Amino acid sequence: MSEALPAPRKILAVVDADDDEQIALRSAMALAEAHGASLQLVACVEPPQDLSILARLSSEDPDRLLAEAAAHQRAQIIATLNDIMPGQPADLTMLVGKAFFEIIQQVAQSGCDFVVKKAEPLSGMDRFLFASTDQHLLRKCPCPVWLQTENAPSRPKRILAAVDLDIRDAAEPETLAALNRRVVEAACMLADGPDAEVTILHAWEALGEGMLWAFTVDGDARATADNYVQEILNARQADMDAFRAELGKGDAKRPKLMTRLDRGAPQMVIHEQCRALGADVIVMGTVARTGLSGVFIGNTAENIINSLDCPVLAVKPDGFVSPLLA
Repeated sequence: MSEALPAPRKILAVVDADDDEQIALRSAMALAEAHGASLQLVACVEPPQDLSILARLSSEDPDRLLAEAAAHQRAQIIATLNDIMPGQPADLTMLVGKAFFEIIQQVAQSGCDFVVKKAEPLSGMDRFLFASTDQHLLRKCPCPVWLQTENAPSRPKRILAAVDLDIRDAAEPETLAALNRRVVEAACMLADGPDAEVTILHAWEALGEGMLWAFTVDGDARATADNYVQEILNARQADMDAFRAELGKGDAKRPKLMTRLDRGAPQMVIHEQCRALGADVIVMGTVARTGLSGVFIGNTAENIINSLDCPVLAVKPDGFVSPLLA
């Protein structure tokens, strides 16, 4: 059986010079306090594409320009950290380079097992044409990545855990089943306080209903289609009941677990339930195919993440190897 998702022991918080509220840091601090984890703070300076032109026009060495930019940003962030963490020495590591690459390398070198970062808002056609830092982290970071949004609470109370219980047709059913468990485990880690709730959501579809309506010759097409839909629902309910039983009753520290089955395309269902429940964060898993080093964010999951207006925690399957570290 796949290993359970361990509680975070060392959390990497990505801080932003332009974020006075530092929601990622505040969320990482709350998570670290809840689990007795340590914190590592990083900020990243990405070299501009026109660095060579800037260096030529300013008669400065490119490395010196980057070093000056990093020093300026560090001083700016330290001033903010002193307000958020009074009395605590701010140990900030400045990274220079492509943010997603440097963050993943830092995770590997430092032994961090959880990343918290403020989500980058995507707009216009860029979201379809370019992969943002966040998208790269979701695909390639070896540990869970919590993308926090500006106005979200740093201590989540209402958490939506999206699982895929249709493992019969999965390319790697055991991997998917284990990933579902890790999604719920990660949701429970974020839940803060005795009044926190985790809703386990599965979106199901009856894709063959239209075919039955079209090709049923003998008998009542409506009754046949209705029976088919009911059988699918019964199967999904049995899957959810078995999954919930597998999770067990838990302990006093675990938040209340609720289950929900909704018919519809996952993207539509997750969006609707996220709004209906007032979710503080949604937890999702990546989709696996043969060879865990080739695990990737599936089109459905990526479309959901790109258009959500609430925070996301993405969880990898056990054994995932980042393509940047393989």
